[in-house]
Amino acid sequence: MVTKEQVQEALEVQKESGRRLGAELVALGFVNELQITQMLSNQLSVPWVDLAHVEFSRELLSLIPPEVCEEVCCIPVYRRAVRKEGETLFVAMDDPSNDDALARLREVSPLPVKAMVSPPTAIRSAIRVYYFGQEPLPSPERPKSASRHPGPPSPAVESPADDAVAESPSAPGPRFVTLTLLDGTTVRLPAKAPATPEPGPRALTASDLVNALLARGQGAEVGDILGEEANWEVLFATLLQLLIRKGVVADYEFVDALEKSRR
Repeated sequence: MVTKEQVQEALEVQKESGRRLGAELVALGFVNELQITQMLSNQLSVPWVDLAHVEFSRELLSLIPPEVCEEVCCIPVYRRAVRKEGETLFVAMDDPSNDDALARLREVSPLPVKAMVSPPTAIRSAIRVYYFGQEPLPSPERPKSASRHPGPPSPAVESPADDAVAESPSAPGPRFVTLTLLDGTTVRLPAKAPATPEPGPRALTASDLVNALLARGQGAEVGDILGEEANWEVLFATLLQLLIRKGVVADYEFVDALEKSRR
């Protein structure tokens, strides 16, 4: 978690560098790029994408010139039919709130553009590998657990809503630091992490379901993942509803594909 001292240190460095506060926190090792990316995704309601799971093709990469990708720190990730908009290009960016960068992409893209968010190092590394055939960039270091200049702990910035709880000596309220990350976006982070609970059993994830479906299609037993009485109809219907609701698949596309598969 980010402390008040770490934020102050990043602000001092920012005066010299002129970079964004989020970039300074990463450069100082207080948070990592993935944490900043996930914060941005939540604050801006923009999906974030892990580029390690993207299948890049020459056709896809040709939609955005490499010099533009380097200029605005972006890379195309896939093209999909979006309801009422038609074929759309989804592009991973380090800053989806950058209107100038989005305008630049729309100038060069033959398709409408929708932004997603990814860590900047992952984007630059993908540009090197898939556009230029170069070695990927080294992975960023993990964040530090304390400030570079340790000293007596200072109280974190508290929000007014926490005052009533904080006045109780037996139950101090949660403390927060407010961070301005990108172009006015703010994120409130706990200044001190709560005690870590004992880890419980891992919850079933969407990846587990996809892997189970693939394994089942090849005749494997998947009872250890989904249980002995998995309701495949419900699983498939839920997945289809989600894809249609998110605009990834249009209902007419599914019907057309289903009809073709029956011929």
